[in-house]
Amino acid sequence: MSRAAQGLRAWLLQRFSAVYLALYLLIMPLLMLLRGLPDYAAWRGWFGQALPGVASAIFVIAVGLHAWVGIRDVLIDYVHAVWLRLLLLAGCALVLLASVLWVLRALMLAAFATVG
Repeated sequence: MSRAAQGLRAWLLQRFSAVYLALYLLIMPLLMLLRGLPDYAAWRGWFGQALPGVASAIFVIAVGLHAWVGIRDVLIDYVHAVWLRLLLLAGCALVLLASVLWVLRALMLAAFATVG
């Protein structure tokens, strides 16, 4: 794959993830207000349902991908020492992956708690 195609893919990924993030941040708070989630148990039960749970999981993955593309581009542009750039990219990738997995685990626990 050419370098230009990789840049286009990253650009498209960041734009599509930004659109999803904007839609999620507009629609989900409105739905939460309309449902009137009075306490933690109601909130957890709602996020344990299929649609809010899957939408939130996609949101978390989109945030991770969006952040990765942005951080990667900044580090490639401004960190010129290859060893330092690779170290920072690896550290950022590890933190982003751990964060995404942690939130997905929380969503899974909410989903399984409402099933039983």
